[in-house]
Amino acid sequence: MRVIDAAELAELSAKAAQSPRRRLNTNLHGEPTDAVQRMVIAFEPDTYIRPHRHPAQFETFVLLRGRGTLLTFADDGAVERRIEMADDATRVVEIPAGTWHSLVSEAAGTQVIEIKPGPYQPTAERDFVPWAPPEGHAAAPVCRDWMKGCRVGARFNSPD
Repeated sequence: MRVIDAAELAELSAKAAQSPRRRLNTNLHGEPTDAVQRMVIAFEPDTYIRPHRHPAQFETFVLLRGRGTLLTFADDGAVERRIEMADDATRVVEIPAGTWHSLVSEAAGTQVIEIKPGPYQPTAERDFVPWAPPEGHAAAPVCRDWMKGCRVGARFNSPD
């Protein structure tokens, strides 16, 4: 049995705030080969999650605390859906396999539970959108900030 109390959640957020990527997870599953991958992810407003897809896997997010925005994109890069996740709004979103998506934190200390079929598979380069910069690129913060304010139908124009 894996039990996570409020103190562990607070510690996870504190460590995420200090990490270079500004996010951190703790696994509920035991091994990367487990049939179901389950984790708590703490992520800060200045983290960047490059839009991507999981071709053969659904992905479920359950908001634990904070506020975030889940975005889905068409193949041409247009924003298809913008789902605000908060205590008083949407709390659970399941993304179908093959859907381009990203998640942005709108508040310090935001945490979600992520669930998807295993085993763990690193995201292949072909499963990142070509129009968004990779993590660590100088334009990544520009893309992240755009995602925070974009509207349905909008497309990102990289400054590069």
